[in-house]
Amino acid sequence: MVDVRAGDTVHELHPVPRGGVWSVGDIDLQRLPDGRWQVRQGETSVLAHGTRIGDVLWIHLDGRVHRLEAIEAGANSAEEEGSFSAPMPGGVLDVLVSAGDMVTAGQPLLVLEAMKMEHRVTAPYDGRVVAVYVAQGDRVQQGESLLEVEANEA
Repeated sequence: MVDVRAGDTVHELHPVPRGGVWSVGDIDLQRLPDGRWQVRQGETSVLAHGTRIGDVLWIHLDGRVHRLEAIEAGANSAEEEGSFSAPMPGGVLDVLVSAGDMVTAGQPLLVLEAMKMEHRVTAPYDGRVVAVYVAQGDRVQQGESLLEVEANEA
């Protein structure tokens, strides 16, 4: 699921992988032979860097990281809900939360450096930080657990 903000309204969209193309609403993302991704919306097309890890696609575009996860109906995630893992090898520049901290949706949790870019990992929902597995200066490998956030019960 992907949250898309338009003004004050947040829309939930579900990406659909079709062969080498991912579709999210009216946006198509296609992996190119050189490893970059072509992002098309209508007649507009731009190139982005990205990586696919299992059912998650991480796209680095205009200084921001976009996480798209395809979830098939009835399927369970391979990872525990609320856990965050490194999308690619890199370094931990800053850890902005500690275990026990309350966080709000969109709040930065930590900053990674990968592919010579800074990537902010943000909370997808309001909750409480259960565990932090990394510290500033740590090197992390793709898929390594970074932290866990437990969602507030509605």
